[in-house]
Amino acid sequence: MAPASTTDYSANGNGNGVSAAPAATPLKVVIVGAGIGGLTAALALRQQGHDVTLLESSKFSNEIGAAINVPPYCGAVLKRLGLDLDKEKSVGAIECTGCNIWGASGQKFHFLDYHAERGRWQQLRRLVHRAHLHTALREKALAPEGPGKPCTLRTSSKVVSVDPEQGEAVLESGEKVSGDLIIGADGVHSQCRKALVRGQGYVPFDSGISAFRFLIPMQELRDDPLTKDVIGEPGNLLVVMGTGCKRLVCYPCYNNTIMNCIYLHPSTESRAYAEGPGLKEEMTVKQQMLQIASELAPPFRAILEKAPDDMPKAWVLLDMPTLPTWVNGKMALLGDAAHPFLPHRGEGAAQAIDDAVSLGIFLPLGTSVEDIPERLALYERSRKERAERIQEASRLNSLPVAEQRKKGFNPREFDDYSFSHDQWHKSTRALREAQWAKLPYRWRQPLGFGPAPGPCQPRHQLHGRKEGSRVSQPYRVVHSIRFATSKTFLQNLFPTPSFSFAAPDTVVQASWVCSSFRDLPWLGGAGYDRVALHLHGVQYTRANGESVLGAFVPVQFENLADAVVTGRDERGAPTYGCDIERSDTPDSKTITLSWRGAVFGQLRWAGLSERATAVPAPKIDREQGLLMYRYVPAIGKPGKADVEYAVFDPYDASLGPGKEADSGHANGTLKPSGATDPDSLYASQASFQFTAGEWQSLPTMHLVAKTLQDIPIYDILEAKVETVEGGDDFTHAQRID
Repeated sequence: MAPASTTDYSANGNGNGVSAAPAATPLKVVIVGAGIGGLTAALALRQQGHDVTLLESSKFSNEIGAAINVPPYCGAVLKRLGLDLDKEKSVGAIECTGCNIWGASGQKFHFLDYHAERGRWQQLRRLVHRAHLHTALREKALAPEGPGKPCTLRTSSKVVSVDPEQGEAVLESGEKVSGDLIIGADGVHSQCRKALVRGQGYVPFDSGISAFRFLIPMQELRDDPLTKDVIGEPGNLLVVMGTGCKRLVCYPCYNNTIMNCIYLHPSTESRAYAEGPGLKEEMTVKQQMLQIASELAPPFRAILEKAPDDMPKAWVLLDMPTLPTWVNGKMALLGDAAHPFLPHRGEGAAQAIDDAVSLGIFLPLGTSVEDIPERLALYERSRKERAERIQEASRLNSLPVAEQRKKGFNPREFDDYSFSHDQWHKSTRALREAQWAKLPYRWRQPLGFGPAPGPCQPRHQLHGRKEGSRVSQPYRVVHSIRFATSKTFLQNLFPTPSFSFAAPDTVVQASWVCSSFRDLPWLGGAGYDRVALHLHGVQYTRANGESVLGAFVPVQFENLADAVVTGRDERGAPTYGCDIERSDTPDSKTITLSWRGAVFGQLRWAGLSERATAVPAPKIDREQGLLMYRYVPAIGKPGKADVEYAVFDPYDASLGPGKEADSGHANGTLKPSGATDPDSLYASQASFQFTAGEWQSLPTMHLVAKTLQDIPIYDILEAKVETVEGGDDFTHAQRID
């Protein structure tokens, strides 16, 4: 006997997934089973860029199955995969327009108008023939045109065992087929499931209900006087409620030319004919069905009598205990392999399609082999609860209406839960949240769109520059004017008594610090300007009596809304937005602040040279960083705060409150090491002036400008312009107390 061959479909050539795949390397995916769920998974993963091989035990020589329900949520995801049921005429999908419900003796109970609800959902309720949908999916998965590499379909390839850890499927021939990922889409009698829960007793069992199934040309029903009045309008379902679980369910498909019929009944009754002695063995399946359905009124019996004489025997509806997991190692189950569905809500195929689409979302191109277990766990979390809830609803749907009510189940109300869903969107969000959780993202409003770019976000997640382009280091040009002023005036700007000047002197120092930030990654290489007032020599006294010494920022102005928002939210900065313009001459610079054309501030540096012409200003000893105060007003409670606390932003990232740093630079940032003298220009003259003007010209900042224009200026101590490495990172800002 020749040794069994081995086919390796793993991305790494060894099938064990030890080595990491490059970022854009496709996964090698092996799908066991090429039914509707397997083909949908193949199409979804192909479109993500992966290499997909399907192993199917049958030859696909005949059409399979009967009509199926395509709920609105299912039609939506199929459309995103390129299968638009409105346009794919070969599928023959029709709108499910309503449901006529009758009693077995011929009385009509009521009509459910589904067409009237069509505006509630993104897609219509539809009915299709299983074989036609299957063919359309297969053609799209295998077609040479379309996104991704065409899938490979291997028919007559029966899988007899699977190794989830190694990612290996063994065929009946002995051939071993391996890949980076195995997807078990092999139905209710799944071999993949056996490998997942080996020896744990999770096997299908008779639910107690069986079904006779057959197809009838619609024209035969319309031509028969007995049946034409009970089948309803095009697109209508017909449900006949019999004794116990007995029901006749008929629904049209394929452009309303075929009626799919199912007669549900206790399994014990059809089993008695199949296993009983005597004359019962001589009855055809059709005769058995008519005998079991003897309670039906003539119009409904007439439908059964149109069944073909060679109809197949009763189909036993299988159920199964809920699996503890759908995933293990490199393998995941989907569809009936994971959650066999009873047909009483007609959502089994739709749930398999949702499983498949979810797997495609969680496994985009660039997923590494090492990522697979984590992504499969995400898939299970995204799908398992919902699938099992609908699975249970299908069980409840088989009960008589009185029993359903006792259990608190209302099929119409459950439709609202079932249909108000989109697995594509749900899985997309779940993947984003999982990726966001891996990095220390900072969140601010609006939350629904993910972590917004900002100066404190992880740098490698900022996509401001195109891949391969030259990346400049962020820097800022800092214009500063340090001046002597009045302690007794400025201390009125402190928000709480916990802030105070450290020295008893009534003459203190303050600075206007004007920073022009450039080449900022979080702004796509752009920048903005900030003008801030720093009060030097301020201490914040904590509740425990300890003090933090720094420069307090009572107000600052920025000319970019993005910077204003992120600074307020993530730093507690007291920021106003306004226009900031800078004009330069060879030896002077002017910065002007205005709001909608109303100028309210101007700062000037003149006589600029590379050497200081005045005695350097005395240093402020022991300043550790910037001090600010965060205040968030409580909504609906005037004068109350949701939160308020002091904020400390250290000059040196390695320092915290209580540690000293040299604050010789006006904004507390040391000149970069290796910087040469031309990076600093000193002004022989400097001045600043603020003008409040009329309230109407500066309505939102009039009080601020009025206070700034009244600040006493005793002396200009130092004025300079510096180029400093680094951007506006305030990652290390922290709450005090």
